[in-house]
Amino acid sequence: MVICVRKSVHEGDLKWIIDNACKLARRLRSSNFSLQTQCQPEFQIVAKFNERYPEAHVTNVNIGIQRIDSGDKSVYVTAIAQLLNTDDDEYCREEVSFTCPSGGAPFYIFSELFSDSASKLSFPRCKKGISSDDIDDLFHLQVKNLVASHGNVNRIFILPKDILIVKVHIKTFGCCTSTNKEEVPDVPERLTLKSHVDQLLNDFKRAYQHQELTDIDLVVDDKTIRAHKFVLQARSPVFRNMFEHNLSETTAGTIQIDDIEYTVLQALIWYLYTAVVQKLPYDDLCDLYEAADKYQVSSLQKECAEILKSMLSVDTACRILVLADLHNDSYLRQEAVDYIWSNFAKVKATEEWELTMHSHQKVASDVLEKVCNFRPEVKS
Repeated sequence: MVICVRKSVHEGDLKWIIDNACKLARRLRSSNFSLQTQCQPEFQIVAKFNERYPEAHVTNVNIGIQRIDSGDKSVYVTAIAQLLNTDDDEYCREEVSFTCPSGGAPFYIFSELFSDSASKLSFPRCKKGISSDDIDDLFHLQVKNLVASHGNVNRIFILPKDILIVKVHIKTFGCCTSTNKEEVPDVPERLTLKSHVDQLLNDFKRAYQHQELTDIDLVVDDKTIRAHKFVLQARSPVFRNMFEHNLSETTAGTIQIDDIEYTVLQALIWYLYTAVVQKLPYDDLCDLYEAADKYQVSSLQKECAEILKSMLSVDTACRILVLADLHNDSYLRQEAVDYIWSNFAKVKATEEWELTMHSHQKVASDVLEKVCNFRPEVKS
């Protein structure tokens, strides 16, 4: 890894070589890298591999950037990312810009399909590119933009030697204070606005943590969370409705919460103040997803859906599918259906699938319909 620093804009390059990229469903992380010793924002590259078409050895590869240090300031990040093979053939290149808080979820840049050998692909026809009947060496050289007709399939890249190379050139702005006006970078105007938003969130967080001038108590499981009516009603239409209708509990300064466990309610209130999703065990995260929908905090529900998507596995896919269906979340529902379809042989052997078949027949039948349509052999 090579790091170079210019004025108060910090930048560096990372090259990460991933072996056996198409072999396993897994999540990998690169080594940590920091761009500047004074403020030390640290990053990792995150790679998620999910089998999409196991019979053809096709893997869905997701590549993202995640900040992992414990700093309390957000930084503005621009990055140029590439996916290459061992011959330095470039498959994809993206330039992205985003605001990166500490401890947040990864910012995903790529979601592409890869196979380790053209000989394993058996598509009936190709809309563009070299036919899978051609010799393997020629296929590797010319398949960069292959679009195959195999159900709803995007482009598939062939990865010689099953080695994927990720290159990222990353720049950060605003991660430390410069006293020399001539060295201040030409930072986009939205970074200045973001710094004000960060300060506002920090002020709200401090008021909540120190219980400054709180005027409402939320009681659950004989435990109390003290909060501010203004924040709750500004962030949740359900809380707003409670306060506007002057329920006896709210006028007395206390609300009894019976439908959420204490840990989940804590996470919900924390998000209302900070816009940060706390790290929770899988079961609690499912409950937080439900609470976000019930209290109409749509941004939190979307954040939880993204995290649940990353947690899809043979053991969790059925519950996530049912959860998404019950809460009319078409995005998460489709992700769960696709995962179960791709891993149906394993999922159907689980107790969760049996429960889904008996208790949620409509959603189970939707999965079976897709399995039968795209895997004719299952019909038998």
